[in-house]
Amino acid sequence: MPGNDRIYSSGFDIRHNGSPLGDDAAWRIEEISVEDELDAPAMFRITVNCTDFTTMSWKDINLETFNLGDEIKISMGINQNVAMMTGEITSLEPQFGESCTMEIRGFDRMHKLRFGTFRRSFAEMTDSDIVSSIVQEAGLTVKADSTSTVHPYVFQNNISNYEFLRRRASECGFEIMVDNKTFVFRQSQESSSPVVTLEYGLDLERLSISMKALTEGSSVEVRGWDVLNKTEISASATSGNELSLMKGSKSGFAMSGQAFSDSATVLSSTPVVDASHAETIAKAVYNARLREFLSAEGSTNGNPGIRAGKTIEIKGLGTKFSGVYYVVSSTHTISSRDGYSTTFKLRRTAV
Repeated sequence: MPGNDRIYSSGFDIRHNGSPLGDDAAWRIEEISVEDELDAPAMFRITVNCTDFTTMSWKDINLETFNLGDEIKISMGINQNVAMMTGEITSLEPQFGESCTMEIRGFDRMHKLRFGTFRRSFAEMTDSDIVSSIVQEAGLTVKADSTSTVHPYVFQNNISNYEFLRRRASECGFEIMVDNKTFVFRQSQESSSPVVTLEYGLDLERLSISMKALTEGSSVEVRGWDVLNKTEISASATSGNELSLMKGSKSGFAMSGQAFSDSATVLSSTPVVDASHAETIAKAVYNARLREFLSAEGSTNGNPGIRAGKTIEIKGLGTKFSGVYYVVSSTHTISSRDGYSTTFKLRRTAV
């Protein structure tokens, strides 16, 4: 991308159906961005200038090169490119005017699970078994943390496979993502070590933080009924059941309870199989509510290490707001005008 001294050390590489873009197409890219988010398909956008600068008319080589369903692999980096995502083109949007541009958009292969809705049942299967069965139908391989509850009967009631699997993951307290052709079904990685450190005043350009009192969920009790044995099923989750305090010392529920009051919650309409299943649901709900405690949104110079599902460390914001955060989403953009930048959304469960 000549003529822009701000990004002399940044770059990208795009593979179209496994092959590098031709020099003409690569030179004409005005902007490229990759956006990932927990529990959602990652997305890419590529803006290509299709103008023939000799005749000032549109140049059909770029308009005709790309088609729906084509594979796009994108790498970005500073000095060395890092693989960011592999996806498929889902829309082409040319614009004809004083100049001609085309925006190419697409998603990673999780988007395949959005096609159609289904009414079907799964009997005597765990959630990880259900995930494997559905994902393989879409031509993907599976990397799934195992789950232990065997469900006598689970019904997919006229919803897409994506929405169904997202709900199954939520009940387990899991998250979903796709890496090329592998569907990942896993526990949150909030307790993992930070992959990037950003410091305010150095490489952290901006960070907006929202800390809020939690009004429900300081303890979660799940109640159900065992039809065969005619006995009540009950399990709960409370302080000590945090998946991770992310190196903090006081959870969001502890701070909210100290300032105001506890916020116990009882769930009685959720179907449960046994006490172990009820406990899984209680812990999942407890941790989901806890994750609403502290959220943040920020930006920095381009950094391909900041990705959804990773932890980063923030410094320079005092003892309360410095610390480890979990990346909920990231957007990486390289443009001929503004260079390489990264924006992100974060969450934290304790301070």
